[in-house]
Amino acid sequence: MKNNFSLKHRIAGAFVLLAFVLCSFFSLVAYFAVEVAETSLIDHNMSKLMGQAINQHRNGHLSELPEDIHFYVNQGIPAELRHYAPGIHEIESGTRTMHIIVRNQGDDHFVLSDDTTDFEFLELLIFISIGAGFATSMLLAIALGLVSAKRIIAPVTELAAAVERNDAPTMLPSLTTQNEIGMLARAFAKRTDQLQQFLADEKLFTGDVSHELRTPLTIVLGASELLKVRLAQSPDELLIAERIRRVAAEASERVSALLLLSQSPETLGGSQLSLTHLIAREIERCQQLLAGKPVQIQFQESGDIRVYARAELAGIAIGNLLRNACQYTEEGTVRVQLTAQQLTIEDNGPGVPENVRARLFERFVRGSNNQHVGSGLGLAIVKRVADHLGWQIEYATPSGGGSRFTLKFPSNQDLAESLQNHTAAALI
Repeated sequence: MKNNFSLKHRIAGAFVLLAFVLCSFFSLVAYFAVEVAETSLIDHNMSKLMGQAINQHRNGHLSELPEDIHFYVNQGIPAELRHYAPGIHEIESGTRTMHIIVRNQGDDHFVLSDDTTDFEFLELLIFISIGAGFATSMLLAIALGLVSAKRIIAPVTELAAAVERNDAPTMLPSLTTQNEIGMLARAFAKRTDQLQQFLADEKLFTGDVSHELRTPLTIVLGASELLKVRLAQSPDELLIAERIRRVAAEASERVSALLLLSQSPETLGGSQLSLTHLIAREIERCQQLLAGKPVQIQFQESGDIRVYARAELAGIAIGNLLRNACQYTEEGTVRVQLTAQQLTIEDNGPGVPENVRARLFERFVRGSNNQHVGSGLGLAIVKRVADHLGWQIEYATPSGGGSRFTLKFPSNQDLAESLQNHTAAALI
């Protein structure tokens, strides 16, 4: 069972446990001290008095005993005390408590009794005081434990809050403190600075590469358009020119999408995009991957489904999933189902090897028995796009084998909250 107690409660619990152990120890010591005092003060004194009384009885001059102490011999012993065996006994008689000592010497039977009601009452008061002190100490320990724990972890809480707010590394608290909290703060600052630098470099690299590729792709696209015009009278060559133009256009769209990925989600904007038309376009683009294979694509849609997104990003995510399904399916059907809540793409291909399912959406992850050529970046890009759009992507293995990828779309309220969170994070 997972332990969900906070650090503050754990420290307070340790404080209370320590107090409980100490209070229990001192309570036991006090209890045994009272019992030892009872043995020393009552039992020892009664044994001493019994010996003196027996000697005086035999000498025929019994001196006067202290009040509440009575000495009985043979037939003078009260009936209720005659059946006790030799030794010291504590007996209750109504509201009174007595200690008696019984001895046999020769044919004589002796009993010495002492009314210890007052002592027993005092003993009870002592035990009540010990119990009250124990309970009060525990309550005080709980209060002090919570207060102390709060003060102890206050620097950790402050540091955690600063990290959660995504404060700048130089703004983290306790950076100059020469203790464990300061070491932790400096480690966080160093790591955060490294991550921010890495993310900045990655965004710059993605943006620069995308920008530099747009110019040659525009030239290729323009040249292919011109080539189509010049080859209008040559149908065979015209098909090749059209394919060049289509691939250049697709590459240009992908570069634009990568450029968008280098930006923060809250700055992207978007519009109500028709996923039905976009999926139909991506399916048409994938038809060339199915040439010569007994595979068909079934598209089930519930009317014109629209979501708030950028067409370039939605296209790169859906296109990657469709191309994977078509590439890895050698025969059978690729099923595409679109509803207002989600998009499901299912195939009956070999599926994802079990050894890579846990890291399926990481970069450069491919199955060891994968016979198809690939870099292992497609699903990582899909996951990154989904995160950018506020979508969720899930993988499952159908009962008949193959793969099933599901893209879940957020509701309008969830999307608004997501944009607000991104905007707040950017302002911080």
